[in-house]
Formats: sequence, structure tokens, C-alpha cells
Amino acid sequence: MNAAGANPVPKILVVEDEPIVAADMEQTLTGLGYDVVGTTGRGSEALQLAEQNFPDLVLMDIQLAGEMDGITAAAQIRQRFHIPTVFVTANTSESTIARAKTAEPLGYLGKPFGANELNATVSIALQQRQLVQELFAERTWLTTLLASISDGVIATDRAGLIRYMNPVAEKLTGSRATLAAGKPIEQVYRIFTLHGGAVRECSLRRALATGEVSQRALFLLQPRSGERVPIEDAAAPIHDNTGYVAGAVMNFVDISARARAEQERERLMTELERSNAELARFSYAVSHDLRAPVRSIQNLAQLLARRAHGRLEEDENSLLDLIRQAAENMDGLIASMLNYAQVGKGELHREPVAVAELVSEVQATLAPLIAETHARITCSDLPTIDADRVQMKQLFQNLLSNAIQYRRPEEAPVIEIAAVRSEGGWEFAVKDNGQGIPAEWRDRIFEPLSRFHGAEFPGTGLGLALCRTIVERHGGRLWVESEGRGHGATFHFTIRSLTGFL
Repeated sequence: MNAAGANPVPKILVVEDEPIVAADMEQTLTGLGYDVVGTTGRGSEALQLAEQNFPDLVLMDIQLAGEMDGITAAAQIRQRFHIPTVFVTANTSESTIARAKTAEPLGYLGKPFGANELNATVSIALQQRQLVQELFAERTWLTTLLASISDGVIATDRAGLIRYMNPVAEKLTGSRATLAAGKPIEQVYRIFTLHGGAVRECSLRRALATGEVSQRALFLLQPRSGERVPIEDAAAPIHDNTGYVAGAVMNFVDISARARAEQERERLMTELERSNAELARFSYAVSHDLRAPVRSIQNLAQLLARRAHGRLEEDENSLLDLIRQAAENMDGLIASMLNYAQVGKGELHREPVAVAELVSEVQATLAPLIAETHARITCSDLPTIDADRVQMKQLFQNLLSNAIQYRRPEEAPVIEIAAVRSEGGWEFAVKDNGQGIPAEWRDRIFEPLSRFHGAEFPGTGLGLALCRTIVERHGGRLWVESEGRGHGATFHFTIRSLTGFL
């Protein structure tokens, strides 16, 4: 273990014009465990030795042989090689000391001195050098970090005078950090309201005045040249170790791209609202214009049947029945398409919906069909959900009526409704013992106007498409599981925004 207490051994350069003193210093330093990399009595040679050996410390006499004195040599060594100096001198006049300070030495050692004094001075100087290096490294790291972030950063002292600006802040304000240093924040960071009005004080001034972090706010920044830029900023006070507000720092970011995106979003929303309104008007017009001739066909068919009562052949009566049935199917299809178009637009009227009560209402609506088919519907504990009540009723009514309608001829329908908690809400299951669904149809049945069953079963092919739209509008998903024909099916769907339990 050497006197410096660490490896590698600290290297010392001795610059002393008195050979006896220089030899004594070298011998003493070597005995204390330091590595003396050279001795010289001239300033020019000291620069050469410093460049060749890069010592950790230079012990420098002020009075040297030749044209360059110790103060000049120390200043150049510090400037060129960043090597600190300790002056070893018998000259302690005020003028000499004042001039020596310009070289920023780490200490002074007055002649004559003993070994203990020399060791103490060198040890303290080397420790100061290490601290300076660590602080420099920390400052370099922080400067690099601040320079690399995408936000503009400006730091000021307690008076609001600029001490630091990163490159992004320079670019946004149009001011160089070197020229902005020491200026009031308002001279560089010139902001206005989004409507172009004056701002009484910026966020950084508020942070200095209150000692609290300011909330993010939107402004227009006026650079030194060019157009104003929309920015978002925030500021925070800088406290010293006693809690005193020593300054403040502010970060701000150019939100031009975000502002353009927001304007485009608003434009698209306006266009979507206009398009939805036109679609609604079109749907009602289509409903009226298409259903009117269909009803005329129905009325004319009924009139013809009354007038020709008993005079039509059997095949003619069959054709008349087909006309009436086709008209009824067309009227139902138009009504279903209008309903499907309306479900996908407008706002959801969310409210707490007790699903068990809702299912009871649906069973009451389907009572004639349930009685006719001897259907049996069972429910487990069902939750209360946050949903649009009207659309939830449409959803369960479609699923239950489908389960009853597509039953197996030889069996009465048995339908089970259950619910379990899922991530973010509930998962419902409507299980039946009906005809089942082949694998190749499990996705296609949710497409509009897609029908797996033939004309022997009434329907428009829009019921399940409507169910999927309702579920997706509530943030959920609808799917079906079935082992195939004759094995029944289970329709699953998820609903988010849980409000409680029954």
C-alpha cells in the first residue's frame, strides 16, 4: 500500500529551478510512495514533460529559469492537458498570489517545508483532483443526457436568469445558449396564449415564485425568427440542500404535429357525424320507399284473394300465397336492415342493467314461442352490467329466439344462460341443445345476410350480425362453439364496464 492509498501510484512532476531543492523534493516524494516522473527547472521543459508523461499533479515553483515563469507554465499545462498544479514558492506577495490565482492551482506550499507538510499538501491536492474529475464526469453525463432528450430544456437561477439551454431549446427559441446565458427568461422564451394574447408570467416564473411544480400548459412560442410554434411546457423549482429555491428548470416540446393530428381528427369526426346523419336519413328514406311498394303488393294480394274467393284453382291459390309470403319476407328484411344500420350509430345510453331481470322481460316477449315449443330456459346468477339496456335486450332476444328456432325437431329446446368474471368485465354463455353449427360456418354466421339454414327456417340473416355489432360497441367480443351438426351450440360474448353483482 503506498502513501496515496490506491493503485496506480500517483505520478508527480517536479518543476523547481534550484537543483538541491528539486532533488530533495524528489527523494521525499519517492519515500512517501509517489512516482516522480521528472524534474526540471524550466517552464518550456515542464510542458514537454507534462505532454510525455501526463502526471496526476505538478509541483510548480513560480520563479523559473528562462523566459516562462511557473504561473505561465501552470496555466498552459492546465489549459492544454487538464493537469492541476500546486505552487511551491517562497514568494507570497499579494501581487504574485493574485496573478497565480489565474492559473487555478489546487494549493500553495510555502518554502521552506517539511516532509509532513509536503505529503499533506500533495494528498489534499490529489483528493481535490479526484473530486473535480468526478464532478466533471457527472456534469458531462448530465449535459449529454439533457442534450439527447427530445424536449427543450432551460434552467435559470433564482432571479430567472438563464444558466443552461439544451440544443432542442436553442432550436425552438432560435437563441444560442452562449448568447442567452445571463439573460432573463422572457427575453429568450417569448410565449403567447393559443389565441395570440399576452402571457403575464411563464411557467418557470410561477415555479420560482411558488416553489411548486407547475402543471403542463399550452402556449405559442415566438422564436427569434419565423412563425409561432404551438408548445406544451412545465416547470419545477430547483432546491438546494437547505430547501431554498436556488433556481428553476423548464421543459417544453413542439406539439405542431400533435395539433395537426388533432385538427385532422376533429375534421374526420365532423365528417363522420355528417356521414352518419346522411346515412340515417338515407335509411329512413329507403325504409319508406321500399316498404311502401311491398305493402302495396301485400294489400293487392289480399284484395285479389277476397275478390277471387272460391274461383281460383288450387295452384293459383298457391301462387297467391307465395306472393303474400314473399312480400312479408321482403318487409321483414327491410325492417331488419334498418334496425341493423341504426344499431351501429349514435351514442350508447349506458346505465346499470340487471341481466336477470332483462332475461325475464325477453322470456315474456317470447312467451308464445316458448309455449309452442315447450322450451326450457335456465339461468345461473347473472350480474348487473353497465350497458345500453335497449341493445342488451335486442342481444338476448336474438340469441334466445335463434336457440328456440333452430331446435332439433325431436327435442324440446333447453337453453342455459351463465356468466363468469373475465378480465375487465363478464363473459356470458348462451348454450342450447339445437342443431349445432359445422366448423366452416362458425365465423360466417356473423356476417350480414349470411344464412346457414335453408328457406325452411324463417329469418333474414341479420340477427347474429346485429348481435356482434352490439357486443363490439360495448367493448366486447362474440363467438360460437359447437361440436357440429346435432350437438347444439354455445354463444359466448364479453361485456366490459362491470358495475356490480345481483
